[in-house]
Amino acid sequence: MATIRQQRVAGLLFEELSIMLNGELSDPRVSLITVTGVQLSKDLRNAKVHIYHQNEEFSRKEVLAGLRSATPYLRSQLASRCGLRMVPEILFYYDDTPERAARIDELLSQIAQERGERTDDETSAPAETGDAP
Repeated sequence: MATIRQQRVAGLLFEELSIMLNGELSDPRVSLITVTGVQLSKDLRNAKVHIYHQNEEFSRKEVLAGLRSATPYLRSQLASRCGLRMVPEILFYYDDTPERAARIDELLSQIAQERGERTDDETSAPAETGDAP
């Protein structure tokens, strides 16, 4: 369980990184990035930043490489903006949750459609046989 300080610092890093990654970097590999979460170690020295990118021009590896090359700049900006005595080391991880959620939605839609077709077939079938007394 994260301490209150961890939660506050993680929230601050989340906000600042979200702002910086949406317009402050000139590298095209790091455009259209969404920060989905930040987890800090107990000693606040390491931050796992979970990201999702919507830029189909570049692969996950290329996006993560672009972020790794921008990390020193991001840390220096965080130091000046956040007023932290020590800015954590930033490690970027790709978060595929939005892709998995889209796939689940797609499957649920298919199931609902199949059930709807079966329900329509079942309700129309007895009416067609029409065993009237």
